[in-house]
Amino acid sequence: RLMSNSECQLPAKSWRVQKKGYEEVHVPALKHPPFAEGERTKKISELPSWAHPAFRGMTELNRLQSKVFESAFTLSDNLLICAPTGAGKTNVAMLTSTRW
Repeated sequence: RLMSNSECQLPAKSWRVQKKGYEEVHVPALKHPPFAEGERTKKISELPSWAHPAFRGMTELNRLQSKVFESAFTLSDNLLICAPTGAGKTNVAMLTSTRW
């Protein structure tokens, strides 16, 4: 189904390609804002040694995972993580399952 909503505004530098029976919409990846003062990623080496096997092959958590680390790893509160595919939600789930 072709996108026919004329009120829909795509981000700058996006483009559309009409194909037979469908339309491709290309949206460039957003640029991440710079880290705030004091913001950093969490190193896997900073986790207890018993948690290291869950993150084998990784040296640090990404920005999303680092931001929710305390809640995911040390608290028993519920979490709702909404992020695009590939953002690291599965590793956040791993943090909750390896919680102490």
